[in-house]
Order: sequence, then structure tokens, then C-alpha cells
Amino acid sequence: MQPAYASPTAGSAVDTPPPHDASPQRAAAAIAHRRARTLALGPCMRLQFEDHETIRHQVETILRAERLGHDPLAARHERAAYAHLLPDGTSWNATLFIELPDAAERARELPQLNEAVHELGLAWPGHVRVMACANADLPDRHRQRPSAVHFLRFAFTAAQRAALRQLAAADSPTLVCTHPAYPFAARIAPPLLVHLQRDLAPAAWT
Repeated sequence: MQPAYASPTAGSAVDTPPPHDASPQRAAAAIAHRRARTLALGPCMRLQFEDHETIRHQVETILRAERLGHDPLAARHERAAYAHLLPDGTSWNATLFIELPDAAERARELPQLNEAVHELGLAWPGHVRVMACANADLPDRHRQRPSAVHFLRFAFTAAQRAALRQLAAADSPTLVCTHPAYPFAARIAPPLLVHLQRDLAPAAWT
């Protein structure tokens, strides 16, 4: 499932370098950055918390795979498709992957896991749990056709953002799934918390 196409808002552009800039060193750095922003939830869910670098890497990968690196219209199209996943300083946005390599298991488990995606929330001391808004750009299609890829947004109030920016590693939020078919929780590790706190830093969005 690919993001619904939408026009990027001001300040949301993903600058994509030409294909000759995709050196092995740059590719390795991009992969390391993606891994640093990844959180595993239980045995078969993985969240990739997105930022400008992860989205730029995704767009570059698609353009190279489809041999469209020199097509400015294709580049603009892909940038627009992923613009809604870019952080804006008020939320954490993530791509969630349901990883079930066995076809029979996937056919059996995916419908329930698609429902579980809608019962994910972030909990940390002293605050109400923040539930994920899943697949906001696909309100009617994703439940009828189970998918292994979902798009999540955790939107925070101003008070919650201030609290998260000051949160100590010992109080790092926990991602919780309350669906009975997938009762798992995963604490955000301190290195990932540092990345996510930067996403909420006012200086980064002025």
C-alpha cells in the first residue's frame, strides 16, 4: 500500500539528489539512519519513524528501481506521495510493516493484525495515552483489503510536546497494542527517543 498522493505543503519538500550522488557511503549512512529510527513491536510488527532523511532515501530508492532518476515529473510525483509522512514538529509519523513471510500465515493472520493497527498507543508517565491515527489518507479501503503496510501519526498537544522534549531516558514512552490478537508492548530505547525529541524541537521547524 502506497501513500495517497497529495500536494506537499510549504516546507515539506524532499530534496532528492540526482542518481550519481547515491554513493555506497551515502547509501550505508541512510540505512544506518533508518535503523536508528526503527522500533520492533512483538514478533511481526516494525515501525519506521519517518523524517526528512528516511523519506528522501525512500524516494531515491523508488526512482532508482524504476529508472526514473532523471525524470523531474516522476521525482515530484514521488515526493508528493510521501509528503504527508514528513514530521512537522507536532507529531511523530511512522510507517508500520507487518512482517509475515509465510503466505499461509499471512492469509490467516493479516486481517486481525490490520485491526490491531488501530489500537496502538504511546504511554508515558503522567500523561494520557496518545493513540495512533492509522491510514488517515485511506479511510475506506484499508480494512476491506488487508495490507502489510500502514501509515501512523501520533499527534501531540503543545503540553505533550513540551513534556516529551524534556523526558528523561528512564521515562521513555512505551508503544502499546491493546488488541487481544496482538497484546504486545515495546519501550522506545533512549537513542531512538533522542531522534524523536529532535523531531519535536521548535528550532527545527522555524
